[in-house]
Amino acid sequence: MAVRAASSVVFVLAGFVVLDAGPATATPAEIGAAVCPAAPPGMQGFADDVTAWVKWGVLALIGIGAVVSLGSILVGRIFSHPHASRYGAMGVAVVVMVAIAYTVILVILDSITGSGCT
Repeated sequence: MAVRAASSVVFVLAGFVVLDAGPATATPAEIGAAVCPAAPPGMQGFADDVTAWVKWGVLALIGIGAVVSLGSILVGRIFSHPHASRYGAMGVAVVVMVAIAYTVILVILDSITGSGCT
C-alpha cells in the first residue's frame, strides 16, 4: 500500500513539474502557418470548382426536398390521405434540420480552409 501511495505522489509531482515548465514560444509566422492551410500548387482552382459544385448541389437537393415535402402535404390534404400529409410534414422538418446543418458545416469548412488568411 505504501509503494502504491508513493508512486502516486511521484506521478503527481512529475505532472506538476511538466505543467510548471516554461511556455512554448512560437513566432506569429508559425502560428499563422498552422491556422491557414494552403492547397498544393495548381490545385486551388480545381478545389474551388469542386467546392462550388458540392455547395450548389446540396442547396439544390435541399430545395427539391422542400418542394417534394410540401407537395406531399398538399396531395395528402387534397385526396384525404393522412399518411402522405404526415410524411410531408416530417419531410419539411428534416429539410429544416438539414438546412441548419448545411449552414453550420459551411462555416466549419470555411474556418478550416482559412478564408481570409494572409
